[in-house]
Amino acid sequence: MPLADINGTEINYQWDGDERSPVLVLSNSLTTDLRLWDEQIPAFTKHFRVLRYDNRGHGKSSSPSGEYTLDDIANDALSLMDYLGVSKACLCGISLGGMVGMWLGIHEPSRVDKLVLCNTSSDASPPDPWQVRIDTVKAGGMAAIGEAVSVRFLSENFRGSVSPKIELVNSMLLTCDVEGYAGCCAAVRDMRLTNKLKSINSSTMVIAGELDPATPVSHSELINKHIIGSELAVIRGVAHLSNLEKPEEFNETVLGFLLR
Repeated sequence: MPLADINGTEINYQWDGDERSPVLVLSNSLTTDLRLWDEQIPAFTKHFRVLRYDNRGHGKSSSPSGEYTLDDIANDALSLMDYLGVSKACLCGISLGGMVGMWLGIHEPSRVDKLVLCNTSSDASPPDPWQVRIDTVKAGGMAAIGEAVSVRFLSENFRGSVSPKIELVNSMLLTCDVEGYAGCCAAVRDMRLTNKLKSINSSTMVIAGELDPATPVSHSELINKHIIGSELAVIRGVAHLSNLEKPEEFNETVLGFLLR
């Protein structure tokens, strides 16, 4: 897969779909890479040229040293669009990817068409749990948070199934670079967007997972309240990675909004 050398970082990215179609950028959660979206690609590429990428510290992207800010991570997405000559795109982001979407809607509205903000938060306070997570992976590696991530990301029923996607979630986590992951956690720890959401004028859909313990439905309701004219959809029976647990419903919800 190609790498874009931007912002002192090598960002791994992948194109899918017809070059003549409008662009849809997919932005990932913490601990996942671009494989997160595999079950979205067949549906989404019927209508869009899809750009997906690995956040710094994740997948095959590199990890600059030190802590990151959301400005750093969102600017990677913006700079990747510049690098690839994408002047404007829709964006669908999950968790950290949704934070990237909000940041772009606030700071670079001319670059964003429609936004889909999934299983995300505009304020991940308090900071202490994030610092604990940083300290844990630095002491014990990514495997030290594997069980906790599984509980947050996947519902109890799904974890009790034999789906190969359970192993995919673990595999994506284990490929994260410890320092890069910790840097991204610091960005989420310090992120505060709620009071800026009213400036977003892009057409926006907010998607929540009914059973999501990481970014509960109340977080999506808060985003929906502050982005004027936004819509809220709740996918029943899923936790944080709603697109993995119920891909067909997720795809229908996203495309129903984007294709209006």
